[in-house]
Amino acid sequence: MRSLPATTHEHHDVIELHVDRLPRLAEMIGRVSPETFATSFETECGFILGQLVPHMEAIETTLYGRLEALMGTRHSMAPMRREHDQLRDLFRSLCEYRKAAAGGTLDRAGEVGLRRVLYRLYSILKVHLAEEESYLGVLDRGLSDEEKDTLARGLDHAMAEPL
Repeated sequence: MRSLPATTHEHHDVIELHVDRLPRLAEMIGRVSPETFATSFETECGFILGQLVPHMEAIETTLYGRLEALMGTRHSMAPMRREHDQLRDLFRSLCEYRKAAAGGTLDRAGEVGLRRVLYRLYSILKVHLAEEESYLGVLDRGLSDEEKDTLARGLDHAMAEPL
């Protein structure tokens, strides 16, 4: 059986490696060659769209519903879902800057805007991941080993097979 806490910690470790790169990426804007920046930016965009978005969707569809059922409050995960919506908006903004960054045509306003998006992503993701970790105890105490294994396999699948 797959441990749900171990699976989630493993995924968060991978995600946090990329999240921790976001401020450094923001600091690179206008300070390194456009090609160097574009390469680093593309790596992080690829991770966000290929791994983080599927992870968020898996968390929402598997863990959040189970947490709401265990906590007996239909809207108990509403703040976390709202943060996912905020993150999706920021991801869309990232994608808008992606083409300019790849083409080396990011102007001064674009640099400022992209820097803001990267810092916002960083701050929301750091807090959000810490909150998700705190909910693991609820799942660990409230679910059978079989249920935890099923959820862990679902999360593994989302991280192993990006969109």
